Amino acid sequence: MKKRCAKKAYEMIKDGMVIGLGGGSTVALLIHEIAKGSKKIQAVTPSQDTLRLCVEHRIPTLPLAMTDTVNLAFDGCDELDIQLNAWKSCGGIHTREKIVACMADDYVLLADETKLKERLSFTDPVTVEALRPAVSYVQKRLSQLGAEVTQRHSDGKAGILVSDDGNYLLEARFQCVEDLGKLAADLDRIAGLVGHSLFYQIASKAVIAKHDGIQVIERS
Repeated sequence: MKKRCAKKAYEMIKDGMVIGLGGGSTVALLIHEIAKGSKKIQAVTPSQDTLRLCVEHRIPTLPLAMTDTVNLAFDGCDELDIQLNAWKSCGGIHTREKIVACMADDYVLLADETKLKERLSFTDPVTVEALRPAVSYVQKRLSQLGAEVTQRHSDGKAGILVSDDGNYLLEARFQCVEDLGKLAADLDRIAGLVGHSLFYQIASKAVIAKHDGIQVIERS
């Protein structure tokens, strides 16, 4: 199914575009499609793994810090709802991913049908990126919003894990979210919170791989 999703994504690309490429296995398959095809594009990515794949396949890339406009961006997600709100867990590049998403004229989510839900379930925590001096305050504010907050750690590293930009990574587990827009706004208002992995009203389209074909959904 992921291969069909990647092929459909490639069909959406036009010659000469600047393309945003997030992370994940479906994006990796899309890179293979771009490499096989004849369309001349430039890529910008928040992901070091995706950057390495682009270099390996000789796809021209632009530095994220030197880019302010993207024609079309593709990214994966853990889950999305029918309004194309999405969330990601486990990764730590969501702030950079969101920058690319907001640059894009069209931000397209790539997913299989198991990830499309009526409402986001929040079975896994929302990842939060916090400035180091603000980490205690951010944890307190997340708790006041009803989250169970933990610091992200790794067996191979002492202390809190940090993002590529040197900020602390926290996990905020919400048991019940009645108003997704309010939660996104509340998170955005926390001083010292750099970014979070809830993508509210950002995606314009989604390419959904199904057993019987491909569905393209546009946000109304």
